[in-house]
Amino acid sequence: MQFAKIPDHYAFKNALIRMVATDKVAHAQLFIGPTGSANLALALAFATYLNCSSSKETDSCGNCFSCASMGKLTHPDLQLVFPKKTSSAILEPKSDGNYLEIFRNLVKKNPFLTLEEWATAMHFDRKQCQISKKEVGKIIQQLSLKPFMGPYKVVCIWLPEYLHHTAANALLKTLEEPPPYTVFLLIGCNSEKILPTIRSRAQHHVIPPFSEEAIEQIFRNIYSDLDGHRCKEIAFLAQGNLSKAFQLFEQNLEENFDYFSQWIRCCYSGNLIKLVAQSEIFYKLSIEAQKNFFTYALQMSRATLLGKFNDPLFQMGLPAETTFIKKFGLNVTINQLKEIITQLMQAYYYVERNGNAKMVYLHMSIQITNVFASV
Repeated sequence: MQFAKIPDHYAFKNALIRMVATDKVAHAQLFIGPTGSANLALALAFATYLNCSSSKETDSCGNCFSCASMGKLTHPDLQLVFPKKTSSAILEPKSDGNYLEIFRNLVKKNPFLTLEEWATAMHFDRKQCQISKKEVGKIIQQLSLKPFMGPYKVVCIWLPEYLHHTAANALLKTLEEPPPYTVFLLIGCNSEKILPTIRSRAQHHVIPPFSEEAIEQIFRNIYSDLDGHRCKEIAFLAQGNLSKAFQLFEQNLEENFDYFSQWIRCCYSGNLIKLVAQSEIFYKLSIEAQKNFFTYALQMSRATLLGKFNDPLFQMGLPAETTFIKKFGLNVTINQLKEIITQLMQAYYYVERNGNAKMVYLHMSIQITNVFASV
């Protein structure tokens, strides 16, 4: 991984490079960024730069043996530590080598990997994930050896939030006083869930989500024939989460539109029987699909609001969407749209916090029905 392959975050990339140039590399660094951010990719690019034998002023060379090994995530001085399924050794279905190989392949395909994607690939629930004391023991054992290619031995701990408390305690001394030229890169999504004793021993880097412009650019580079409106739509719905952006790309846009248009018509007509039936269907969707619906509904409502002010940004990807927004805008007031957006945001909040999806959906639909009836 090279810095040039990661869009945005230019100031932060320069700061990391300056650390190496001035020989002020902190021995423990915490890369904190929201799900789908560049925290993992930036940590791997930094690890590549640290051991590049022909590094440039702005990036690793990408051609030396060290860079080639890092590209495959097989560098002998790199340790990858990540959450695994918690179970006894006797019942463990996969060896450590198998876990590592699968993790490497996933990260090579998607350096913006999320815990949900990792858990899905391994066929276990994210609640079963953990970094055990046994894993920490392997770290300490490996660090007792000198760098093979050097100059640094790098330990990447992905999602330190999932360090078991016994593992965290076993790691503390090594994290505070590691062997010379050892760098710990902790890559997390929620600093509050990381034990304070671990947090306090690392230099913090806060990685912001991707901008909409950066996601648009990524999709234009990868999918040159993708419609510009569709790029903008994906970038808006993704909310800075690049992994979510790729998920949205795989979804059928017409299905999203059909579901939304049917739902809003039922709310407008006050058809409670259909709304109850829809709540049953909604309940059976995955949490991500439920959140995606609310995000899409928010976007459509926002576009309708912009359309009422004759803003040129209100056009959507599909012609049917733009036509629907124009007609919908004629039958709804600005105050009604503001209230609809409030209800959608509230519903998203509850679903994100594991509220009963059926009740959340139905309550929101009834509230929006009342909004339409208030005129």
